[in-house]
Amino acid sequence: MKKIKVILLICFCLLLTGCQKEESAEAPREITIGFAQAGTESNWRKVQNQSITDELEKQNYQVMYRNSFSDPKQQFQDVMTFIAYQVDLIILSPIQENGWEPILEEAKEAKIPVIIVDRNIATNRSDLFLTHIGSSFKAQGGRAGLYVTNHFQKMEKEAIDVFEIKGTENTSPTRLRHDGFTETVGRDPRIQITQTITGDFIRLKAKEEFSKAIDAGKLEGIDVLYSHNDEMTLGALDALEEHKLENKFVIVSIDAQKEMIDLLKQRKINCVVECNPFMGELVANTVKRYFAGKTISEDIYVSDTVFSDQNSLSTIPPRNY
Repeated sequence: MKKIKVILLICFCLLLTGCQKEESAEAPREITIGFAQAGTESNWRKVQNQSITDELEKQNYQVMYRNSFSDPKQQFQDVMTFIAYQVDLIILSPIQENGWEPILEEAKEAKIPVIIVDRNIATNRSDLFLTHIGSSFKAQGGRAGLYVTNHFQKMEKEAIDVFEIKGTENTSPTRLRHDGFTETVGRDPRIQITQTITGDFIRLKAKEEFSKAIDAGKLEGIDVLYSHNDEMTLGALDALEEHKLENKFVIVSIDAQKEMIDLLKQRKINCVVECNPFMGELVANTVKRYFAGKTISEDIYVSDTVFSDQNSLSTIPPRNY
């Protein structure tokens, strides 16, 4: 009788062990996401970075984060590190458009999908990445141009000269914000971009370059200051203040950071085109859809708006960046 009880006890223990193995086998595997960020050169970028990271972690993804600090070579290396580590998916916020095809081919061979956010890359190979998530930079430039054309529509001026502060060369926001603006203002032959500097989306760089333009007398006859982002606009305003010059321009900026919206409410600038940094939920939901085997659109656009002195400024929601 005791022998039978011992045999039954052993069988019961084996049964429990088998159940534990089965439960262990069914436990979900942790998914690792590699996030290659361009940098943290502005409040906008910091908020975008936090938005994406927070939303991915809410979905219980493990995030491997790399900040290239605006160094393209470092970012190339960061993505190669993710490939070597064999992450499950890569999120890339590229610094520049060019040079990505060989690296994304490596990711494709490793069967690691890539989602591009914010800026896009230059390639005809749509098979190298799942989707692009971000704003329409050309539409942003177009909205900036529309404000300028509307502002001067009823003014009798023979020429309207624009000073453009461009972002980093070889990046999609710089190219497309310029193209969108010029195509829109081109409807009014009086409006021409007569001066251009490059500020690399950085406040200090824009201040330095704008100061050089002031010293060289290049602001003579300028009616409009069009800047590709708020940080560079702030740099130009810093230069004007340092030179003790009055701001006499129509100023149009892109991003809609808190500091710029505050200046708009004070009527110190005229128009701010929003570039929405809160894309984390779209990114996390796209990742979730991919791992669920669902169809993903080739481009996913973030919604943006326009704030200007032509609208009620009291209705602008509070900014936290």
